[in-house]
Amino acid sequence: MKNILIVLTSQKTIGNTDKETGFHFSEFSHPYEFFIKHGYQVTVASPKGGECPITSPHPEDKINALFYGALEKMRVIKETVKFKDVLDKHFDAVFIAGGHGSMFDLANNKELAEIMNKTYSNDGILGAVCHGPAAFVGVKNEKRSYLVAGKKINSFTNNEEKATPYFDDMPFLLESKLIEQGAKFESSGPREPHLAVDERLVTGQNPESIELVVGAMHALLQ
Repeated sequence: MKNILIVLTSQKTIGNTDKETGFHFSEFSHPYEFFIKHGYQVTVASPKGGECPITSPHPEDKINALFYGALEKMRVIKETVKFKDVLDKHFDAVFIAGGHGSMFDLANNKELAEIMNKTYSNDGILGAVCHGPAAFVGVKNEKRSYLVAGKKINSFTNNEEKATPYFDDMPFLLESKLIEQGAKFESSGPREPHLAVDERLVTGQNPESIELVVGAMHALLQ
């Protein structure tokens, strides 16, 4: 049985403002359900551990609705483990869910970087969607090169960010930062699905790209 780590943000607010944020629920629930149903062992972790804040709950989504109605499923979100507690564990893949909170506590996170570098160097897969690729910001490999340098990658774009109410509150623009660190950034139009796969690095542009990312990770794992 292969092991997958799903990463969620612990960030509850947009920076030091009182604007609430967290992880995009569908970007967790859909991958979690897919991986479980396909026989993977799933661990859910966050910087602080414990309960993670939900943003964009979308209760009309059938998979989300099933989660909300199942105490056992919701407990997974309320009892996440801390990154530091899984540093020594082996994962075949790491998937990072998005949500604006990711921009604040997943970027330049040393513990998460250690987990991802270990996974990738052991032929594992790294996947992320929407703001999830913020987790790659600042990550350098054993050669001290940026993880994303020279890699095809995408994420929530600058144009998509401009359409949100949080544009002026972001610590950086994700597209610009990934390009700055050497990524070969590619994208489609706003809120159009887009998948980028480069070796074992899998990224999706927005929530509309979730299934594409999960499907590509599954194919690589097989």
